[in-house]
Amino acid sequence: MLLNRFLLVTAVLASPLQLAAQVGHNPAKSPYRDLENRQELTFLAGRFDAAVDPARVAPTDAPMVGAHYEFRMGGPAYLTARMVGVFANRTVVDPKLDLDARFLGEKSVPFLLTDVGVSVNLTGFKSWHGLVPVLGGGGGIGTGFEGLDVGGYRFGYPFLLSLRPGIKFAARGKWQGRLDATNYFYRVRYPETYYVKTGADDPVLPPGSERNFWKRNLAITLGATRTFGR
Repeated sequence: MLLNRFLLVTAVLASPLQLAAQVGHNPAKSPYRDLENRQELTFLAGRFDAAVDPARVAPTDAPMVGAHYEFRMGGPAYLTARMVGVFANRTVVDPKLDLDARFLGEKSVPFLLTDVGVSVNLTGFKSWHGLVPVLGGGGGIGTGFEGLDVGGYRFGYPFLLSLRPGIKFAARGKWQGRLDATNYFYRVRYPETYYVKTGADDPVLPPGSERNFWKRNLAITLGATRTFGR
């Protein structure tokens, strides 16, 4: 629901704003204001809303913190880099045990999500009433800090794709605010042990089901941005 609101806001603001920024307004009364700096560094925090996987062993919802950097390449386009740490838990499963005993509880599984890409200010190199709707995305990698568990599963180092609608709060001065709804797409891979029946009960997953699949995970973050470099 929140992602839908972000997309609605960016769609409404994007279409007329960049064209209207140049015409029809007295500069002293214009709702548009030129941005002053080419680089931005944001310190952010928020919530990672993880999609549920079939085996229910992947990392779950958790708090996250990180940093986001942008460099204006030209026009409304920015080169971006973001790294966030997610302080998640997940359930450990031993597929060799009977069904009523195979779920061994939760363990802490912090991991990093790092991506590099491109972002576009939908109002160009200007703000509109102090707001700058943005749309960005890129590719990167996840980094887990655990080895294989008793069932042979780990978060590992999945390749990821990101899609990031957001809004910058471009007040005058060096400091700004930023709100993002980042969609992280990465693949979950299950070990062969999850499909092997070793006792009276069924295996963790049906033998004919997928060994790996893509998950979409939504991260809502709010940050404080320091701008610099004219």
